[in-house]
Amino acid sequence: MTPNLHIEQHFNGPELELAQAAAAGRGDEVQRLVKERHADANAVSPGGLPLLAWPVLHGNAAGVAALLDAGADPNRAVPAVGTVMVWAAKAESPEILRAFLERGGRADTSDLDRQPLTRIAALAGQWDNVKLLIEHGADIDAPAHGDSGDTLLTYYSRGQFDKAHWLLERGADPTHRLESAAKPERIGAQTVVENVYWWPVDGGRFPQLAQWQQRCQQLLAARDLTLPREPAHLQRLRLAQGGGELGGGGQAAPASHHEGGGDLKTDIERRESELKDALTPR
Repeated sequence: MTPNLHIEQHFNGPELELAQAAAAGRGDEVQRLVKERHADANAVSPGGLPLLAWPVLHGNAAGVAALLDAGADPNRAVPAVGTVMVWAAKAESPEILRAFLERGGRADTSDLDRQPLTRIAALAGQWDNVKLLIEHGADIDAPAHGDSGDTLLTYYSRGQFDKAHWLLERGADPTHRLESAAKPERIGAQTVVENVYWWPVDGGRFPQLAQWQQRCQQLLAARDLTLPREPAHLQRLRLAQGGGELGGGGQAAPASHHEGGGDLKTDIERRESELKDALTPR
């Protein structure tokens, strides 16, 4: 993350020197300023910027660790954000987040919009940070914005099946049902199950992704979460992306399989066979 702030507008004196030393990763200088100049590692500017945020915004893990070791609070509140952990969750270097977590940072917290840190990291494209947070105790099923069906697994089941598989193997719950929807008939739908079985993936172009989707399907099938009817929005997505192919590169199934009259086990086996065919080098 590149800071657009001018640190001189937020701090002065020993605290300004401390922020600059931390942003540059000069750990010895950080310790000296705290001990000899009595610089406050927990300082917050009049505008609400914690000094600890400065090395985070500069992407300097060593500077973050030095400030934390000098007494900075890893859970320091940040106006309009939540805590400085929100910025750590978005950091490009997972070592920044690791420094926070190993020094008392709370993995299981949220921003002011009730988005858990795991979702914040996911939206920032920082998968390594997502894993770190979960490995340090973050709730794998924490909902975003208080919506019980809007979980991390829901987010990654929309085509990122390697990550969805990692979550499923670690106990993420795929059974959440929609509690509200614009269309009443969608209430009660299991969106993760629908996505895993029906999200359109071109197995010829993306064979590894198709393999991960198949593995996710196998994990669901092992829990008796079988092929649901294809939802209209995923059917439209499939048609928009190429017409007749289903998730994982299989061919469109007969309508009878999706209207409640077919053998779901046979249908799953057929689609798995089609996935294997799609993955066979040509």
